[in-house]
Amino acid sequence: MNPFGNLSSNHSSWPILLVIYNLPPALCMKRKYMMLSMMISGPKQPGNDIDVYFNPLIEDLKLLWSEGVDVFDAFKNESCRLHAMLFCTINDFPAYGNLLGYSVKSHRACPICQDKTSYEQLKHGRKTVYLGHRRFLKKYHLYRRLKKAFNGNQEHDIFPTPLSGVEIYEKIKNVNVTFGKN
Repeated sequence: MNPFGNLSSNHSSWPILLVIYNLPPALCMKRKYMMLSMMISGPKQPGNDIDVYFNPLIEDLKLLWSEGVDVFDAFKNESCRLHAMLFCTINDFPAYGNLLGYSVKSHRACPICQDKTSYEQLKHGRKTVYLGHRRFLKKYHLYRRLKKAFNGNQEHDIFPTPLSGVEIYEKIKNVNVTFGKN
């Protein structure tokens, strides 16, 4: 996030927002139902040290899950016990790598495709580009047949089947996580 509109700025800010999801969809993304729980600010992104910033938030979420906190319900005009949980996270791709430890820079950068990620190594730029995104479209979609607008080929592949919960568990059950700096 670039808060001052200067895209050449070397300053980085990471807002951490909490959103109430048990509201109707038209309300849950309104500004008044979003809470800025923390702002990670600095000259560069926190990288793998992000766990240091998340510790207080995790402690609060554990408390809200197990014991809850007393709050006042203005609609009913009475006190009640509030419990909460972390339902999901929404983040950009670099943060995905820092938060979940997934490699977002290799030839298998797509978390859905994994080993079947369609990529190409550019000859002169030594960069990896990810192709094959058209395979997620419907079988007879117009863009699948377009050659000139994409990479010069039609897309005939079908999208890979996502892993089941058992397959994911088998891949991660022996992962050893080390937080912070070594």
